Amino acid sequence: MLRLLILRWEFPLFPALSALASHFIFVFQEFYKPGPKSAETSILCVPILAYVYANVFSILVDRTPASMLLASLATAIPSAFLAIYFIHSRQIERKSKPKISTTKMLVFALAGLALVALSAYGLAEIPACTKCRRGAELIGHLEFERYYLICLFGGMIGMSSFLFLHEALRRYFKPAIK
Repeated sequence: MLRLLILRWEFPLFPALSALASHFIFVFQEFYKPGPKSAETSILCVPILAYVYANVFSILVDRTPASMLLASLATAIPSAFLAIYFIHSRQIERKSKPKISTTKMLVFALAGLALVALSAYGLAEIPACTKCRRGAELIGHLEFERYYLICLFGGMIGMSSFLFLHEALRRYFKPAIK
């Protein structure tokens, strides 16, 4: 299986360069930037994970709505956990009077996850088009493109939704913890 991954790994221009640039910016932000760090550097993991998971899923897995959703969640969940870790380990201050209610935040989180699931279903069911040569040079072949787009945009929306969900649950259970 590893041999199959090595032989069929894709290096399209845009995804490879965005993953490489995100990696260098992440390393610079975390190790060489003086001053206080923030939790926003975890969003740089999304293009890196999107590139890796798009390659892995396009090579090893058949395209179904469930596999597209799994690829998107595999991108979003580690990035969200990294952001939560950064928030707690760096003791980033939260506003004492939030402008959004807990119920609205929960609705936004669930709506974002529903949007990711709907877009995964849509991308899995789009018929193939073989006329685009320039798109294949820039983003990769069609299977890679589909997985890359759902991992990139679904990963960002899913990461935000999981962070909203974490904050809503933290607010909801805050009185029970004290």
